[in-house]
Amino acid sequence: MSTYGYTNNKTDKSFNVPPIYWLLFGLVTLFLVWAPFRVALFNGQNTNFEQSIYAAALWVAIIGLVTVGITITNKKWTNIDHLTIIIFLLPISYAISLISAASQYLAINMLIITFMYAIFFVASIYLAQQKQFNRLLIATITTISYIVVFFGLFHWLGNGPFINSLVKWLGAPTLDSGAYKDAVMSDSNGARLTSVFQYANTYAAYLMAFLFVAVFQIGHSKALWSKFVHGFMLVPIILSIFLTLSRGGLVLLPVVFVLLLVFLQPHKQLMWILHLAVSSIITFVILNPVTEAGLSLQKAFSASQSLTGWGYVLVSSIIAGGISFALEKWVSPVLEKATQSLSNKKWGNFLIPIGGALLGGLLLFLLISTNVKNVLPENIQTRLENINFEQHSVLERFTFYKDAMKVVKDYPVIGAGGGAWSALYEQYQNNPYTSRQAHNFYLQYLIETGVLGFAIFAVILVYIFSKYIRNYISDNEENRNDYFVYFIIAASILIHSILDFNMSYVYLGILVFICLSGMMTSVKAAPIKSKLKPKTIRITFSTVLSVTSLVVLITASTFISSANAYNKAIKTADTSNSYEEIISPLNKALSIRAHHPEYVSFKANLLIQVYKQTQDEAFYEEAEKLLTDTLKTEPTNKTLLMRMNALYSTKKLEKDIFEIYDSNKYRYPWDIEWYEQYMHISVLLASASLDDQAAKSKYLDVVISSINHINKGIEHLKTLPEGQLQGRKFEITPKVALHSGQAYYMMGQTQQAYDIMKAHLQKDLNDATNAELMTWYLAASSKLKLEDKANLSKLLQVNPDANASIDSILSMKVD
Repeated sequence: MSTYGYTNNKTDKSFNVPPIYWLLFGLVTLFLVWAPFRVALFNGQNTNFEQSIYAAALWVAIIGLVTVGITITNKKWTNIDHLTIIIFLLPISYAISLISAASQYLAINMLIITFMYAIFFVASIYLAQQKQFNRLLIATITTISYIVVFFGLFHWLGNGPFINSLVKWLGAPTLDSGAYKDAVMSDSNGARLTSVFQYANTYAAYLMAFLFVAVFQIGHSKALWSKFVHGFMLVPIILSIFLTLSRGGLVLLPVVFVLLLVFLQPHKQLMWILHLAVSSIITFVILNPVTEAGLSLQKAFSASQSLTGWGYVLVSSIIAGGISFALEKWVSPVLEKATQSLSNKKWGNFLIPIGGALLGGLLLFLLISTNVKNVLPENIQTRLENINFEQHSVLERFTFYKDAMKVVKDYPVIGAGGGAWSALYEQYQNNPYTSRQAHNFYLQYLIETGVLGFAIFAVILVYIFSKYIRNYISDNEENRNDYFVYFIIAASILIHSILDFNMSYVYLGILVFICLSGMMTSVKAAPIKSKLKPKTIRITFSTVLSVTSLVVLITASTFISSANAYNKAIKTADTSNSYEEIISPLNKALSIRAHHPEYVSFKANLLIQVYKQTQDEAFYEEAEKLLTDTLKTEPTNKTLLMRMNALYSTKKLEKDIFEIYDSNKYRYPWDIEWYEQYMHISVLLASASLDDQAAKSKYLDVVISSINHINKGIEHLKTLPEGQLQGRKFEITPKVALHSGQAYYMMGQTQQAYDIMKAHLQKDLNDATNAELMTWYLAASSKLKLEDKANLSKLLQVNPDANASIDSILSMKVD
């Protein structure tokens, strides 16, 4: 007989549970099927990704309301139930961080996401407490992961359009070819398998988790067909890990493997090693032909080559599944008997993992540093050879982490709000890299919520893991096995998140919180002594969960409506020049989200264009107010700042433009384009202030200060480690040289003007900047009594009035 969600670990073989459990499980299952194919709900911090997250929030809110029906029936209140309250401290900490948020838009999105995590945590606890639903939930999660694996391989072997046609109705991003967008992504390393994630490293983390789930399920499954299926999946998963070309995945895989082995009895440890060794050997046999087939198929489809590739994959998987089945049937009992005495020793579980760690380290060494690597495809060899602490991705991550701590120093207590790294990193970066993710989930969380929020998260995480491990040690074998999959998935993804932004994929975040709740469910429920009656607590919590779910439901619904209206405005702008037709849906979007930066930027641009055409002040004033109000909540948004400058330029308000650049320069110390425009407007204002010595000096000093800043930055970049890439361009460009030369010239320092401009002359004088640079250079040359007839001749060919321009510069009043 069911005890309605509050008992724990007791055998309940019947499915005699209230229908509401089936409704909840059905909703969760449908969500878990849908979410991966929406780019795993990646929080990409722009309109391209946000609509999927809002749709997910709507779905999760409904799950929360259904869960309320279960909480009402919870007759007792235990230590597990208390955690369903405590988990809401996570979104509360994000709500507090709104006070100092660097971007209200990004922070609100992250607040919604953390509410989703909390609601899923609560719902999953109630499902996992029912043994039959716990098994169904694990089976669902595992099955979906296997689908994702084959979805990726279909794209690798050229069948992307076919397999994607089966899921594109879910809203999967689809190319003109019919394939899933970037399921195989090309970068400087070549083609990399990403499946639904569009990011190879996160896919590698996902694969690592479910590789260990598959190995565990081989031994845990009672049905013979199930053992074969999980064994069958080992080769596709290992193959996919290699095809991601993820060095972080290959480095952390043995770390997680050794950690998980410690939790197993010696004979199971040996079985894990055997299963993985056999499937790895089989994978190595087919790795070269399947890799080459995939690389070729990315360029042009060939049915015969695709079928050959599938032949390798399927035959080798069947062989691996058969061997795994045989190992479990005949070898496992022998090993269990042989290791019985070792199992009885306290240190018995540690002996094989230590040996396994040494063996794994030796294997990694052989693959990286010896000719053994020659058995691998060339692209994989190259990636393995670059595994060291001096290669650029490692050095860049260390730089991210150091820069992240600079942000924490300025926002120590409550953080800078959700999405803070994306909003602030340019201000704190050591060199001009581009990365809207900190590549470390924990540091990103610390930046966003400060020490307060991070401490709450850390305490919850440590509490759940410590409770799970202590219970695992004392529990019986059956109960251990029922919940160990949750531990495998959570540990794998959270450990890998030290090096990457896996948790920026909301689907993976939800998966982790499902697993945390499953781990907590394994703990024996103990009644909580409280002055409040369980009924009072139950009603109060149910009310809070109802209100929270309704707020998320309403918010998500309105945000979806807003996003739909914005998308309609974008599509209308592509086909119509009618201001009224475009502005109508856009105003609807803004009526819901008045300070959404992309909506505001789009409308401001429209208003600017209409003002230019009509000179109607109402359009100018509306654009100015819209941008001014939005910049109060989005002060770091460079696009909005540039829109404001574009607005000011329509009235030639150079001083206002200067103020934008001057007051925000600290936010973009490595943006060379920012400094080009900053120097340009300063020179213009100096030219207009030739009779006002104080004003002229003020603006020219800005230019000299800017060139000194750029030179200092260039020298700093020379100190970067040899293997680290500097990132974006940061150098003395023709524009920088031009404006510096102009400033020096107007200050009477003609030699300095001549020197910097001569050093950066360009051959292409059809470019306006290059021609102007040449003109000022020739003026400085003339003033220094130096002749450069060759360059003057070149300039005259593109600008017959060049001599007049030079004479105008020479007649300028200078110090």
